[in-house]
Amino acid sequence: MTIDHEGRVRALLSRAEHPETPEAEAQACAAKAAELMMRHAIDEAALRARRGEGPEPVVYWEHAVAGGDGHARARSSGLTAVVRAYGGACALRGNGTYRQDIALLVVATESARDALTLLLPSLTLQMDGAGSRAADTHMQDFPEELFRRKADRTRWRNGYLKAFLVGYGDRVAERIEAARGRMRGDEAAESTALVLARDDERVRTEFEARFPVLGRAREQRLRHDGFTAGRDAGRFADLGSGNVAGSRPALGSPRE
Repeated sequence: MTIDHEGRVRALLSRAEHPETPEAEAQACAAKAAELMMRHAIDEAALRARRGEGPEPVVYWEHAVAGGDGHARARSSGLTAVVRAYGGACALRGNGTYRQDIALLVVATESARDALTLLLPSLTLQMDGAGSRAADTHMQDFPEELFRRKADRTRWRNGYLKAFLVGYGDRVAERIEAARGRMRGDEAAESTALVLARDDERVRTEFEARFPVLGRAREQRLRHDGFTAGRDAGRFADLGSGNVAGSRPALGSPRE
């Protein structure tokens, strides 16, 4: 990204993350930032193709997912879905036991890497904030006397929160995939669709070369109520349809 473009994206994300930003404005800022990053990546790929240049590099990098609160696995599930929606491929190092961090091992095009290194930290902040608020609200329906021990109440809240984080990332990724699909299907951007298809294949080839054998991740048991609440929040909080200064909607209206 150019310095001006990256500066604008960072300013939008910073505004979206600020605790004093009104919710509607935060949604609009996050949406516009996501739009700018995705449009930039696709426009750059199309320009390279039109100039007859070779494709941009496919790169590898690692992203640390914090696990000090015991929720690293849930966060990694949500963020992995977002990486894949952007056309990247992802493996994990670590399983989050004993409150340890997890590393996302990511292969993607260079422009997707640039976008994701800005977007993932912002999504994590927003996901955690929305999840904490939702879990606190959820627990208001459960008086303390319903639980034999304080640890039981904490365990119940954590189960809800973990499912919320996974659902939140799942919905955000779903909307990114839908937006990418619309760009791919644009009749005026046939060359862009071809570039994206080739990039996806190059990413897949590089990922398989780096990770020829992958172990199966331990399945997470998720509570339906938390997962559903997370998906519902993900419709609006990260990639909502709000406008910034009269701009068009970023990734389309949220689906019912």
